[in-house]
Amino acid sequence: MVVNRTVARRPPLLVLVQTEATVLMSLAIGQAGLASGFLTGHKSLKGIHEVNAYLIAALTVVTLVSVVLYRRTGGPRWPVTVAGLLMAVELAQIGLGQLDVAGPHIFLGILFVVAATLFTSYLFRPGFQAAP
Repeated sequence: MVVNRTVARRPPLLVLVQTEATVLMSLAIGQAGLASGFLTGHKSLKGIHEVNAYLIAALTVVTLVSVVLYRRTGGPRWPVTVAGLLMAVELAQIGLGQLDVAGPHIFLGILFVVAATLFTSYLFRPGFQAAP
């Protein structure tokens, strides 16, 4: 008996967006760990936390550009909205961090990690509508 199985290939742009989102989520989770260490007395982690914030911001911009390109090839609209919101939150995070406003900075940081995780998981969910 021969079974004919067709394997749907993901478009390269979708793979790129999924990869960027996964790295973004990983950096965001790492950022929380750096913050935890910094807030519990390991002051040397503050500089790494700051550098990581700029890496997150840069990757968020790259991801936003990628999802816009993906949208233009027929992909869904929601990733553009989510990436734009992530960018806005990250910019607010950097501003609050530079001003040493800890409470809102921590709150937005938690929201960013949750949103980045949801963003990534939805990009990989079964049935995600890939662009043709």
